[in-house]
Amino acid sequence: MAFLIGVIIFIVFCVIAYFYFRMRIRRILDKFGFAGMDLGQVIKEARLQDQEVPKSLSSMDSIYLESIKRDFPDIHISELKREAEKVILDTYRAVETKDSSGLKGKIKSFADSMINDYTSKDVSFDNMKIHNTVVSNYKKDGGIATITFASSFEYYLNVNGNSTKTQDRAKVEFIYVYDMQKVEADKKVLGIHCPNCGSPITSLGQKGCSYCGQAIIEFIGKVFTCNDIVRY
Repeated sequence: MAFLIGVIIFIVFCVIAYFYFRMRIRRILDKFGFAGMDLGQVIKEARLQDQEVPKSLSSMDSIYLESIKRDFPDIHISELKREAEKVILDTYRAVETKDSSGLKGKIKSFADSMINDYTSKDVSFDNMKIHNTVVSNYKKDGGIATITFASSFEYYLNVNGNSTKTQDRAKVEFIYVYDMQKVEADKKVLGIHCPNCGSPITSLGQKGCSYCGQAIIEFIGKVFTCNDIVRY
């Protein structure tokens, strides 16, 4: 008899707990504008928004553009933004073809990591479209200026024939060696490669490419060079 009473009490407790938490969830849904929808509908709606709404970006254009133009009067930010977008497109194409040979340094490593994720799968990023690209960071340190761009974009991720609309974003970093005297001679760089033969430059102390002899300091001291890409 005592066992039966205990079971009944437990069942009653579970029923009360169910209705209590259901009421709490309902209040939370009403608070965030999901009145009249059950939890399953909310999850479905959230998934649809995740597919349709572009990833947010924290634009720092208004904060950094003036400083960048003051430090580099001849810079064309719009051109660098387009270059950042091209890096993203080229990288994802390399993942599709599983061939990163046309990429260099950290960009290649990033693509290789994604390729490894899809090693045994057919993957494509269909109808890729860039939504927006902004300056997300700018700094000058140790003789090197770094501009980081953030881009939001979408595509239909097709894996083994199953397609899902996907919102994504990435940061692309560009560097510029503006004062060689401030850079540590033995500092391992960044993603710089010889503009002539593509060989890696292992030290900013190198005055020329050890493979083809191309002058390096003059090159990296005149242009912003793409150095890295990360998803976030």
